[in-house]
Amino acid sequence: MAGALLCALPAHGQAGDGTMPVIAIDDLRSQTLRTPAEFWVAPGRVDISELPLAEFRPLTDRHANRGITGADHWVRVRLSNAEGDSDQSWVLRHETSYLDRLTVYYADNGEPLSRIVLSDRVPFGERPLDYRTLAFPHTTPAGGHTDLYLRLGFDKADSLTLNLNLARSDLFHDASRRENLIYGAFYGIMSAFLLIAVVFSLILRQSVYFHYALFLGASMLMWALLNGFAYQYLWPGSVYWHNEGFHIVYLAMAIAALQFSRRFLKTGRYFPRVNRTIRVMQWVFAGGIALRFAGVYVPVLALSFAALTALVLLSVLGLMAYRRGMGYARWYSAAWLFYGVGLGFSVLSAGSSLFSWGMSPLDYAQAGGVVEAACLLVALSERLMGWDQARRQALLIANQDALTALGNRRALDQAFDNLEEQAQGGGDPVFLAFIDLDHFKAINDRHGHDAGDEVLKHLARILRNACRPEDVCIRYGGEEFAVLARAPNLTQALEITDRIRMAFRSQPTRFQGAAIEHTLTAGIAVAMSADGRLDRSEAIRRADAALYEGKRQGRDRCVASAPETLSDPA
Repeated sequence: MAGALLCALPAHGQAGDGTMPVIAIDDLRSQTLRTPAEFWVAPGRVDISELPLAEFRPLTDRHANRGITGADHWVRVRLSNAEGDSDQSWVLRHETSYLDRLTVYYADNGEPLSRIVLSDRVPFGERPLDYRTLAFPHTTPAGGHTDLYLRLGFDKADSLTLNLNLARSDLFHDASRRENLIYGAFYGIMSAFLLIAVVFSLILRQSVYFHYALFLGASMLMWALLNGFAYQYLWPGSVYWHNEGFHIVYLAMAIAALQFSRRFLKTGRYFPRVNRTIRVMQWVFAGGIALRFAGVYVPVLALSFAALTALVLLSVLGLMAYRRGMGYARWYSAAWLFYGVGLGFSVLSAGSSLFSWGMSPLDYAQAGGVVEAACLLVALSERLMGWDQARRQALLIANQDALTALGNRRALDQAFDNLEEQAQGGGDPVFLAFIDLDHFKAINDRHGHDAGDEVLKHLARILRNACRPEDVCIRYGGEEFAVLARAPNLTQALEITDRIRMAFRSQPTRFQGAAIEHTLTAGIAVAMSADGRLDRSEAIRRADAALYEGKRQGRDRCVASAPETLSDPA
């Protein structure tokens, strides 16, 4: 791995005149290599013996970001342990996981230079350190120094930073463990969101949860590549996929994000032009993936960066949807504001030399990814609750009489089913009362159908006031009503029904200055008790028979059904 190189390079002196710049490491902790360390950009492939040392410049924060470049960059520095009483072990690591080559020339105390080439073009297991980015360990002897010449570069142009961290060996390993805990928390939280999305997609059979799961999976894979964990743990032997997979995964994540957005915001229905634009973008990104597999590089790199940057516009789309009445879209908009802006700044930082942030925006973008996933899950939950509320409202309308706002026959059928389940646990008997307005046709003929409707609504109000919340009041049809309620016995059931009859008789309906007097007749049958229960049709038949017996006796009365044997509850 290392070979001796005899090079006539200047020794220690003042930085800027070609002599070696010095950083003391006798009290080393952890730091980023900066001035007095120096750097130089090579116009082509230059051997170490050909370095123009006088052209090296101080490495400052302003010079750290190099943008997209294929040029080799050299960094040089002497690490001095002259004041140290013991050997100093340290680790030098690069910031990113996708640097193709980090060639390290090193020598202790003026000895001939040795060389080691760190590369992600070899299987992960061949690295000197089991670490997610390229890292070089070494020990500088007590009272001595180590000269370093570092060459950083890519086989094909990519975004380069000169951020190299130098840390004492034990502190490096401590920091590595802390990093693993933090990243482990990130992937744990994201995996939990992914599992929730998969479970909901299977239970609810809604494609929007499936597309949310696809987006989360693609996002996690993107971060695993950028963090270096994909190469370290997922495919340590796949040199091709580690080097060629970045832009493919960027584009796949963008496609998944757009597909989820189309489903979640129903763009096909509410924003047809935007929907067509998104579909075109998805096809373009898919074409970029195909080109990358075909070996095209620079255009796909630019397209993948543009795709990530464009995702911030999804926040605007969410705001548009919110203004169209989708309340849950506010969470979607906030989610993409966090994530999209973080990705946008990361791309700007990586793709240009205008900023001195290095790859730090990626950390904020990754943290924003957790916030985004949580906001999207909240948005999905709110959307689901809205869907459930709409479904309940639709069921309420389907089970409700339009005129009186009481239940209808469907509500009576459902109430029978519910009470049948409850009756198995015991409790008071359940009674069915059938109510019919006396001479209702005469009211319509004399006062008009609008007056008749007012009479029906007046009776509905009396029923609601007289009955408890757990009782079921319905308009069965025409001028017929029904009440399904529990009572301790038949006598009390009759008393409740009779109070309704008396209230209706004593409270005429006021309509256009006229007081419309009216009466009703009711028939009552026991539907369920400890002795057994009737099926729905039989209970209705008995209550209806009692009702007509009341009409035969002269109306304006409540009549109980003749006692008959109930069916066996078993």
